[in-house]
Amino acid sequence: MIKIKKYLENGIKQIKQNKWIHYLLIAIIGIILSIPFLNLVQIRDSHDGSLHMLRLIGTVDTLKIGQFPPLINQNYCNGAGYSMNLFYPPLVTYLPLLIKLFTQTYMGALKIFAVIAIVLSGITMYQFVYQVTGKRAIAFFSAVFYMIAPYKLANVYKRYAIGEFVGMVFIPIVFLGLYNLFEQDRKKHYYIAIGATCLMLSHSVTTVYTAIFCILYILFHIKALKDKEILKKCIINGIFVLLISMLFWMPLLEATTSAEYTIMNDEVMRTNKEFAFANTLSYLQLVKDIGEENGTTFVLGIPTILLFFLTIVVATKVDKKYQEFYLLSVIFALISLFMVGRFFPWITMPNFLCKLQYPWRMLGFFIFFASIVCGSNLYYVIKKISKKQSIEILISLLIMVISISASMKIMSQFYTTDKQKDIEYETYIKENIKISHRQINRDYMPLRALLLQHTYVLNRKEVTYILEGKADIEEERKENLKDEISIKQARKDTILEFPYYYYPGYEITLETEGKIEKITAIESQNGYLSCKLPKEITQGTIKVEYVGTIITTISYIVSAISLIGFIIYIQYEKKKNK
Repeated sequence: MIKIKKYLENGIKQIKQNKWIHYLLIAIIGIILSIPFLNLVQIRDSHDGSLHMLRLIGTVDTLKIGQFPPLINQNYCNGAGYSMNLFYPPLVTYLPLLIKLFTQTYMGALKIFAVIAIVLSGITMYQFVYQVTGKRAIAFFSAVFYMIAPYKLANVYKRYAIGEFVGMVFIPIVFLGLYNLFEQDRKKHYYIAIGATCLMLSHSVTTVYTAIFCILYILFHIKALKDKEILKKCIINGIFVLLISMLFWMPLLEATTSAEYTIMNDEVMRTNKEFAFANTLSYLQLVKDIGEENGTTFVLGIPTILLFFLTIVVATKVDKKYQEFYLLSVIFALISLFMVGRFFPWITMPNFLCKLQYPWRMLGFFIFFASIVCGSNLYYVIKKISKKQSIEILISLLIMVISISASMKIMSQFYTTDKQKDIEYETYIKENIKISHRQINRDYMPLRALLLQHTYVLNRKEVTYILEGKADIEEERKENLKDEISIKQARKDTILEFPYYYYPGYEITLETEGKIEKITAIESQNGYLSCKLPKEITQGTIKVEYVGTIITTISYIVSAISLIGFIIYIQYEKKKNK
């Protein structure tokens, strides 16, 4: 009996203190949450699932013709050269494609990627909360609440909002570094750069709002910036974030300053104050699922609500060493919750804050901060109820099972059983690469083309048009993102419009009498690639080819060098700290 009791005590101790057991439990919970998603749910029928299937298939299609980085797909929109990857962060493109090497379908790769993201979000949350509290039980509870939040699971099940649910893997990493820099030994401050860089390469909106909360956190600790070491490390992390992520934001900046694309227009994209205000929630929607028009759910869940309310009695019991951060998390959670509702003054907010379109996206930040609070509250309540370790574990397991069951019950409304539709859709895309612009999202079309999508774009053929002036086109040979036109008797200043949407990176050359000269590429009145002939042409050849831009090339080189430099910097910091 004594030996059995000793084994039980050791087992309980291991369950409470061994981080690898906690990682295993987090992984098991993540997989349990994902089983219905893997077996039942159709990605095709989710809000953004078809977009991401198209994005992956298009990226592979583009890589096959030797284009790197694969920014413009040569076949989508009936061969007009459509760009998704120029505007969408690359991390959530390339990582699923790595998984695709081991799966038969893109659908399967996207599903496995979502499962990995759910599990990793629990692990990063665990690491962050343990760094703050020093208590593995609180870290584990917080990680579980972070994983099982109904809205977060709806982002996977119903919306397949890949940028948002992947961004939730990196938010804890950013705050881990920030907390370590301002309130601990500063030895892990570089996690700021790791988390923020991955955020920028995953989801732009989440990055912006994470930055806002980071700024608020710094303002609460503004006196600490008097310490030159802290200020210096803040600047160093910021520089590394900008340099390593340059491969995404620099080509994006180049494109958006060269023409207006649909995604930039607040009215068309509904990223304005009026739309944000119109899509706020009533607070009843946070408590009861009343059947949302977009099919998702905004309920917080009874366990989260009850545990969050326990702050009233737990706040004074929290360990003094992190009580300030606990209270700050309460404040940030309430701010996030306030922002989803109709009382928040969205109508007066600057437009860049309204880029999130739907204020209920702020529920992701509520989940992050509330998970810290709920994990702490549960820990201190259980400690108050019982001093016996075995009873504590039993109570914890019971609450976890109830919480997971509640979340899964909410998710049950999103189950569909016909996975064959995903496979049929994927097969259709592969076999019909030149799909119409009407079969794809149009967020990244030139705005001028979008406004003509039902007329000019719909009827336009894959040939070069003469918009102004006079010229005879004898022959045209178009293949992928290359076009060769034999032209004669062309007047000076004649405007030609090529069968490609306008994006930076196209090279246009004119060959006459053995001489080759470059012609400046411009955007036509219809949103297509165009040029004005610099002289009269008796007989000549015009070649059009997408070659990318110098800025894109430089940005990729800078990012690669900066990443190497960052790795060296981390090793230097670790060696110095020893």
